[in-house]
Parts: sequence; C-alpha cells; structure tokens
Amino acid sequence: MEFESVAASVAGIPFMTPQLGRRVYDHVRATGPEQVLELGTAHGVSAAYIAAALEANGRGRLTTVDYSGAAFDPTPEAVLERAGLAHRVRIVREYSSYNWFLKEQIEEASDDAGNCVPRYDFCYLDGSKNWNVDGLAVVLIEKLLRPEGWLLMDDLEWTYENNPWIAPGGDGHPLGPLSESERTEPHLHAVFELIVKQHPSFNRFIREDAWYGWAQKRAGSER
Repeated sequence: MEFESVAASVAGIPFMTPQLGRRVYDHVRATGPEQVLELGTAHGVSAAYIAAALEANGRGRLTTVDYSGAAFDPTPEAVLERAGLAHRVRIVREYSSYNWFLKEQIEEASDDAGNCVPRYDFCYLDGSKNWNVDGLAVVLIEKLLRPEGWLLMDDLEWTYENNPWIAPGGDGHPLGPLSESERTEPHLHAVFELIVKQHPSFNRFIREDAWYGWAQKRAGSER
C-alpha cells in the first residue's frame, strides 16, 4: 500500500503524525522485515503505517501489544479494518504490561541451555514511557531481536510533568507516587542513553530528534 493511501485512511486519528509515520513506513520498506513487534498500540495508527509498508513489500507480519485495560475510540481493529490492513496484524491485549508478553515470548524461544532464538527483525517501542517498565522492556526486546535488527524508541523527551493526566500516584501504586526528578526528567531518554546505548549487543545508534532514537543490534552468530 502506498504511503499516501494509509495516511489518508488514518487522517485525524491520534497519536502518530504523518511526518513520523513516514519515517517508520520508509524504514520498513527499506529493510523488508519479516516479523515486526510494536509495544503500545493505542488507536492503531502506527500499526497501520507499519502494516501498510509490509503490504507494499508483499510480505511480513506485525504483532502489536498493549495492556489489557487499553480502550481507545476508534479501536485499532476498526482503524486497521478501514485501512484494509487487518490481515497483516495480530493485536494482543492480555497482560498488565507488555513485559509479561515479552517474558512468555522468551520462554517459548529458549532452549534448555539458556539460548533464546530471536524472532523479530524490527521493534517499535511506544508504550508506557516509564523507566521501570521500559528499562526492562529494552533488555527483553534485545533477546528477541535478530542480529542486524532495529529497535526504534519514540517519545525520548516525554515527561510526566507535561502529561500529568497519566502520572502514576497514590498509596499502593507499584509505580508511584513519583519523586520530583521522576516527574520532571524524561524516562525514555535515560533508558536510551543508560541502557540501550551501553548494551553490548547494540552497536549503531541514531538520534533523529527529540523523539526518535534508533538502535541496531550488531551482526554475529548465535551463541
């Protein structure tokens, strides 16, 4: 599917702009991934851009994961059906966070000797935006990412201070209440700089702007 067609089908639906959608679409077209993983589905706009590129390539599947309580109007099912791309996408909403999904994926892909056979060529992370959740997520993603595969992290400069409606808080909440630095500093920037860029399996990094950070897993044989 051409970019202009998918952009028209999702026009006006949050949260991915056509400009950012173009970057993801072009990456998938250029690299030709067979298996793509998205963490954070929302309305399914980013899933539509990815699926459209897979459709244009003539191959590939997207698995998109969100937490079980996610509820958006329009739904990702409706958005993908309207775009004619539902056949390229598996939508998963079965977990409190996508980290449990990743845990089960690693279990399925691991042998008795502790080797995890990777299964994804590209992962787009646009989910919780929280250090505690996404700091673990990128470590788990690396295990499932094939050599030379890419990780794209969105919202590197996002903060709870500028989005107070989503800030965890209250007694007993596992991620809150937040300290002042947790509220004002961008969590994903720290994840990208302190975990992804320091991880020995990633060796190529591209910081496009305030929002997009790319990391490529180094080439090499399996353990």
